[in-house]
Amino acid sequence: MKTRYKFLIGIGIIIIGVIGLNYYSYNDFINKQQERIELFFKYNYNNIDSLTFTETKKNPMGSLDFYGYFNADESNRFIGSVMPYQKEFERNNVMDGEFSRKNDKFKDRKTYTVSEIEKIQRKERREKRAESSESWFSDSSKVSD
Repeated sequence: MKTRYKFLIGIGIIIIGVIGLNYYSYNDFINKQQERIELFFKYNYNNIDSLTFTETKKNPMGSLDFYGYFNADESNRFIGSVMPYQKEFERNNVMDGEFSRKNDKFKDRKTYTVSEIEKIQRKERREKRAESSESWFSDSSKVSD
């Protein structure tokens, strides 16, 4: 086989590899953002059991919009957006105002960003681990007395 054909086959394999990697990383990014959107809604609002994503598209302003509904009721629609200046979903959403007023978890309609939620959850896990380790040590000290 001529060197030219070997070179072209090598270039083709590299191009296919780059396209495949780009496709995989884009889908991984989409899945991660959907998990963050789900965490945001379930933490900040009561009575949300499930989220169903119907569509993901990039709008002309550059943000990536996730369309869907929750609790298997298509009238409860939402849009979660990842803005161009953000690396990940934090808080930008649009949802039915009546539902959000009725189901707010916190006073004064406060909502926590996903980063704040993750920080709170890490703190709770640390405290829970500390409690369980303290009780383990305290139980062992009672046995030795």
